[in-house]
Amino acid sequence: MRALLLIAVLLTLAACHRAVKPDLPGPDKIVAPTVVTVERVVYVKVPADLTKPEPVAEGPIAQCFDVAAQRRAALARANSKLKQISQIQGTEVRP
Repeated sequence: MRALLLIAVLLTLAACHRAVKPDLPGPDKIVAPTVVTVERVVYVKVPADLTKPEPVAEGPIAQCFDVAAQRRAALARANSKLKQISQIQGTEVRP
């Protein structure tokens, strides 16, 4: 009886066996790895004091020369800020 049971189990296991193929590609389809360099552009943060707007001087026509002088000074400060920003632009970012 045990022998028949053993034979039945072995036949069942033998019927379930199939040829298993590995899922790996053949030697003709293997691709060699290559190094890929990815450049990442990181922008330099501009300090907040360089992005503050300059006040525009205003006044009556009687103070025309004073207002013009104040506007000229504001324009000079704005140009100075732009020059500082252009010096920062394109510099290397420190981690």
